[in-house]
Amino acid sequence: MDARGTWDALASAETEEVVGDPARGREELDSLFARLGADPHGGACVELGCGPGRMTGALAERFDRVLALDVSPAMLERARRAVTAENVEFAAVSAGSLHGVPDGIADVAICYLVLQHLPSRAAVGSTLGELARVLVPGGQAFVQLPVLDPGARPRLWRLARSLAVPLLARLSPSPRSARAFRGFRLTAAELDAALSAARLRLIARDEGPDAPYRYSRDVFLRLERL
Repeated sequence: MDARGTWDALASAETEEVVGDPARGREELDSLFARLGADPHGGACVELGCGPGRMTGALAERFDRVLALDVSPAMLERARRAVTAENVEFAAVSAGSLHGVPDGIADVAICYLVLQHLPSRAAVGSTLGELARVLVPGGQAFVQLPVLDPGARPRLWRLARSLAVPLLARLSPSPRSARAFRGFRLTAAELDAALSAARLRLIARDEGPDAPYRYSRDVFLRLERL
């Protein structure tokens, strides 16, 4: 099942467990900015992975224009019903690519609870590159993702998991078994290399409590396009 099919299927069910509590969207957005020492307002914002619009309404109150993107038309339909602000535009994109979104249109980009579902290191890297592309020079991206713990055991676990997930996806019809949901964990060094390749400079970094994934920790980044 590809990313679009996976998330369309998940959109038809209760989304709270897979995209977060809708009632906490504004609180989590404010916390993301606060933990990274920022309080952006005005200009244009790109939200990558808007899902059912959990944070989109709060973004519409902060920014002059919001472009909310998702791979799932079904999620976008839910978001359109939930968010009726006139300064929000919704659009479908492909996994790992923001094809159709012009270069340098955003002052701010948000990517929250998204990268953890991408199926490979290459997919995470290409998505970070696309975030940089749509930012104006000096624009900032606010990103959350789980990062693999250091050491041999986490790397062995990742290797075993990378072999097991495709098999599980073939054996189970559940969208939660798909690679587009199960995701991939970068090491800190791999993340640094991906940010360098994307020409994104680290401004601020924070860690939350342990991520809800084995051998991982939640990392929050404030990045600037060079």
